[in-house]
Amino acid sequence: MLERSAIKKKKMIFSATFNPASSPKIWAVARCARILTMVTVMFGAGLCTQAQSAPQEHTANPNTQPPLSAPPDVAAPPADAQVTASGMAQRVLKPGNGTEHPTGNDCVRATFTSWTREGKLFATSTSMDSSEILCLNVALQGVFEALQTMVEGERRRLWLPSELTYKVGHHHAQKRPDDEDPPNADLTFDLELRAILKAPPTPDDLTTPPADAMKTPSGLIYKILKNGAGNGHPTMNDRVLLHFSGWTSKGRLFESTVMAGHPALIRLATAMPAWREGLPHMVAGDKARFWIPAALAYGETPANRFNPPGDLVYDIELLAVK
Repeated sequence: MLERSAIKKKKMIFSATFNPASSPKIWAVARCARILTMVTVMFGAGLCTQAQSAPQEHTANPNTQPPLSAPPDVAAPPADAQVTASGMAQRVLKPGNGTEHPTGNDCVRATFTSWTREGKLFATSTSMDSSEILCLNVALQGVFEALQTMVEGERRRLWLPSELTYKVGHHHAQKRPDDEDPPNADLTFDLELRAILKAPPTPDDLTTPPADAMKTPSGLIYKILKNGAGNGHPTMNDRVLLHFSGWTSKGRLFESTVMAGHPALIRLATAMPAWREGLPHMVAGDKARFWIPAALAYGETPANRFNPPGDLVYDIELLAVK
């Protein structure tokens, strides 16, 4: 029987959210780090399990699903395991194909199962024969480190010390009341990388807008990167069909419809202040970059913890005005 605590543990390893304006499965890629009037996806039905006693045997498909019973070397890595500078031990169980590796803002399709060093099942990606969409910038530190050196099709076993089981970017950060606690325990992972979902490139001018960019009295800075063929500007009564990607000033991608390949339909009157101000300067077909001060976004300390604080940068393509 599935437990709520086990579902939370699964969410703690990887996070994904979606926008109902697009395909839920695909939008999970685009919204890995936060929710914007959205619903948190608990990876389908949230099918992860925690063992209450000794691990139980499970008849999984070995080609598509990681086994749930603990491996013989769950307690300690073998002598031939590679140990990284961070203290993580790892061993390749199945070689992959290609030479490309995922990087910090990318997402992946992957399967994983993790156990405590005593052999108790801690969490698993799914109990169905399918992979999950996982985003690196909200992964456990050790999993984030391993994925960046893996290729598609590769399966590894990881032995993570407890200090590598916190989320990327969350170590020593101020804890919010509803944040989930890290496991605070050594964990062993079987992790398979099925596919790499590349993020859009991070702009080079995140913190230094070019001299020819336009600045409004409110502090919004924008530049048209590509001119469109439209001739009508959106108003507050319109809905706009957009492709967009958003980064923090430190370069963390927190949302992207481009990765999903599905644009979002948004009523302009309900958008953030910077969008309400900037989008009426655009016509259909335009692509622009917005440099947004915190006061025109979610502020320095957003009430919703899933909204990014501080200054933001968006690349926005206005596809249509409806």
